[in-house]
Amino acid sequence: MPRPSYRVQRKVATSNISAGQFDTKDLPRGYDMESLLFRISGSVQVTGAATSVRAEAPCQLVSRIIVLADGKNALMNEPFWALALGRYDRQLPASGARATTPPSAAGVATYAVEAIGIYDFMTPDGLRPKDSNFRTSRLTLFQAQLFFGQPGDVFVGGTVVFSGQPTVDISSIESVELPDEQGNFTTPLALRKVTWQRVGVQASNPQFEIRLPAGNNIKAVLLRGEGSVTAGEPSTGVLNNIQLAAGVDVRLNLLAANLRAKNNADYGQVPAGYYIGDVTSKADNPINLTELWDVTGQVEPKAVLDVVGGANNFIDAIITEYILAAPAAP
Repeated sequence: MPRPSYRVQRKVATSNISAGQFDTKDLPRGYDMESLLFRISGSVQVTGAATSVRAEAPCQLVSRIIVLADGKNALMNEPFWALALGRYDRQLPASGARATTPPSAAGVATYAVEAIGIYDFMTPDGLRPKDSNFRTSRLTLFQAQLFFGQPGDVFVGGTVVFSGQPTVDISSIESVELPDEQGNFTTPLALRKVTWQRVGVQASNPQFEIRLPAGNNIKAVLLRGEGSVTAGEPSTGVLNNIQLAAGVDVRLNLLAANLRAKNNADYGQVPAGYYIGDVTSKADNPINLTELWDVTGQVEPKAVLDVVGGANNFIDAIITEYILAAPAAP
């Protein structure tokens, strides 16, 4: 008999965006956390005309978000652009969803902006998404740390200030599971963890390596090339070829342009400069956690990249891992 459950959706906190500062907010504890929704809203005032609006605007107003359990375990560490424009598993950008409302121009004026980012503890593209809901009932601390950018980060050039007080609203989606007739609760089967690496690429290199976390199971590596034309902007001119490999265990080896073609076939249009290396993807069919890339016994899983160097060239890597629950004793 299915266990009864229901969902709670609620606002958690509002954080004021202070340029170059950071803020910490407590998150709810008690139920199984399914998702966290972050919404940037406010206005920026251009007092000296800028050259252009940045492609990912206004995600730059929150440069990074970290979710911590018990004050020490980072479950998520991502830039806001990954939560908004990189959410391929929800098909957020491809669906036509309003993930961002950037400034409408770069001239002297005041512009209202908005960005919607979401972090899932569940597996939104999985056969049974709730398998990785995060149980919070035994935590002593559960917090989100938000790091803020500058108002001018939204534009190329120009002089920009905040108009009024921009904010980030944090909301939660939680699953409340009731016990069965014997008073027992189910145990989540997996813990989802997302980490971020950012590396500079000053010189061209056909075998540039980014070391990936070892010891768990990897679902995906989202790569973002930056800066081959304009500093700070995502670009398709930085990556030529992408491999995901641990020794002779090669899970992906594609030309960057071909990986983007596959991404577009799987998810719909994805932002320029983004490359999604998901080893479990099956177009719009649910993925299976049994097909994760098991690197628990590997020493050096890597992304091996053919890169184009430049003074302002960077690569961001967003790595999604799963820590699987140990099987029950017989």
